[in-house]
Amino acid sequence: MKKFTLNLLKSMLVLVAFAAVLSVSHAQMPAAITIEPAGATVFDDITLTFNPEMACFQNASLAGVPLVYMHSGVRIGGNNWQNVVEYNAVGANGESPHLQPNGDGTYSISYNPAAFYDIAPGTIVTHICAVFNDGQWDSKDGRDFDPANPPNCMDFFIPLAFTSTDPKFSFKVNMNKAFNEGIFDPVSDDVYAIVAERVDPILLDPSVDLIYTGTLEAGLDSGVVYNIHFRINDDLNEDVTRPYTAVPGNVEIDVWWNDDPINAVVFQCDMTYQVDLGTFDPAVDFLDIAGSMNGWSGSPHMAQVGTSFVYEISYTLEAGTIYEYKYRINGDWATSEFPDGGPNRMFLAPSEPKTVLNIYNDFNPATIPMLFQCNMSYQISAGHFDPMVDYLDIAGNMNGWGAYDVCFDRGNDQVYVITMMIDTINVGGSPIEFKFRFNGDWGTSEFPGGGPNRKYNLQDTTGGFMNTYYCWYSDLDPSVATPPWAYDLMIDGTLTVGNELTGVYTYENVNGIPEGASTFKWYWADDNAGTNLTEIPDATTKNYTTLTAEIGKYVAFEVTPIAASGDSAVGLPVMVYTDEPIGGLAIQDVGNTWVNFYPNPVTDKITFEHLGQITRIAVYNLMGQEVMSVSNVATQKLTLPTTTLKAGVYFVRFFTHDQSMGTAKFLKL
Repeated sequence: MKKFTLNLLKSMLVLVAFAAVLSVSHAQMPAAITIEPAGATVFDDITLTFNPEMACFQNASLAGVPLVYMHSGVRIGGNNWQNVVEYNAVGANGESPHLQPNGDGTYSISYNPAAFYDIAPGTIVTHICAVFNDGQWDSKDGRDFDPANPPNCMDFFIPLAFTSTDPKFSFKVNMNKAFNEGIFDPVSDDVYAIVAERVDPILLDPSVDLIYTGTLEAGLDSGVVYNIHFRINDDLNEDVTRPYTAVPGNVEIDVWWNDDPINAVVFQCDMTYQVDLGTFDPAVDFLDIAGSMNGWSGSPHMAQVGTSFVYEISYTLEAGTIYEYKYRINGDWATSEFPDGGPNRMFLAPSEPKTVLNIYNDFNPATIPMLFQCNMSYQISAGHFDPMVDYLDIAGNMNGWGAYDVCFDRGNDQVYVITMMIDTINVGGSPIEFKFRFNGDWGTSEFPGGGPNRKYNLQDTTGGFMNTYYCWYSDLDPSVATPPWAYDLMIDGTLTVGNELTGVYTYENVNGIPEGASTFKWYWADDNAGTNLTEIPDATTKNYTTLTAEIGKYVAFEVTPIAASGDSAVGLPVMVYTDEPIGGLAIQDVGNTWVNFYPNPVTDKITFEHLGQITRIAVYNLMGQEVMSVSNVATQKLTLPTTTLKAGVYFVRFFTHDQSMGTAKFLKL
């Protein structure tokens, strides 16, 4: 099969528009009618404008009359002329159906259709039905042209937006990878959506970006699961089938062929301001991109997006690779962005499709540049950030708190930078707020756990002033005396009475000072939220042995990190709780085997540990009746549900291979 280049494809395909938005009517607006705002529903305030010059009439034209009368109703559930308001009456809200002249030959009425026609909330109204006259039924009139019987007239059926409660599937399948692999030719091949529970395939509409779309609006039952895949022509089916449940309203099915995406990056460049400056003429000039993705030789002409002055081109890039590039006018380095050796743009290819929007030369009168610099040298030396696999981005109120704005080490000095274009509305207003993050993840952002955002008051750049912000990640500057901190806390050990628990943590000090005499505390609590938190007397080491009095209690470990020296030697205390309460007893005389169980008291389950020699476990009530048992135990740990046990005291008996036996007691709440 012959493969076509994407640019050739774009010149051969015709963009087919399709209404994929559920909340719009699919009928055409009559030529003599306009409604503002576009996309209005019956519940919106609208202005309906009628042009008699473009209307059909049976008797005489309404052109030039002083006032136009509207005889109208609505279409509900496919039934026309419901809730009629006659031309010589008033609406349910007391308003008259009169259209006032606009002075240009048209007539308008502003009203709320729901109030005018007395429409109950939730009613689906798809059209306004109307005819117009001059206040007399058999005099001058205005109607729509009947396309089936020209030059006859028909009533106006004016479409409104509406939200359907009928189930609907909207299909969108990306065929770019299939095209690249040579199994799909957009010039000669068709793409179908196949719903296994239906006989007829749905032919999808093509587009220049190789994303095929379509809808299925009839024959779906709400609550039913439908199995869907896509097909090329009549014989090449996907290897995958996707179950989708039909629900009231629209279900969007947006996938790649075979659920196998490619890392397609769309580079877009806005040339609006270059057109305004006269440096770019869309009629004679072209735009290309030159960079490391194409050997700096330049790309084919970038395609204009619709009627805008935005131009775009797609590349398949290797995830994790940094690409450098510039845009050029007419493929000429003399007219490229940032002339005289200005910096290249940089982009880190993600592992998913992405659209990158730039403004040529970063020139937009409504924005001003701001340089952000974050020193990552400590994070790199401490092993928290690996430049080979990690990336740094910035998220704040200037980019919607995260828009893949990646910072780069342009100077090879471990200072990561990015220049962002900030809306001038921020000058003199509220400060910019932001944080830096590892890998776009809030879990690894600066100042975790809800710490403060960074803030900066944007300044006017008149006179050449440059807004610049410099910091160390999380403000960890080794040259500044900083208290140590502890993290990655955990409590190691079995949560049963008589066992030793160990507090574990990681100590860190940005100044490189080793740990000194850090202090420790242990606590009891009623839960792991710290209710009735009570410090345990004399528990001041990393280790603590649980007591019988703590059965049912949660335990917390606290460390206050202290450096061996320095002016800022004492850090903040941090604490960690056990996930479960202390419970159970340790039994030693079961064939020389220790068996632990917890919690005690129990609510819905009980866990047994260290069962290497145990073959059978049995639970008895106070009457000596066996209420639960497990035979052929072949695991070190076993959890049994206790929800069926009544509240009270129970005995648990353990049996070993050599017939040894041990007994313990627990309380069911």
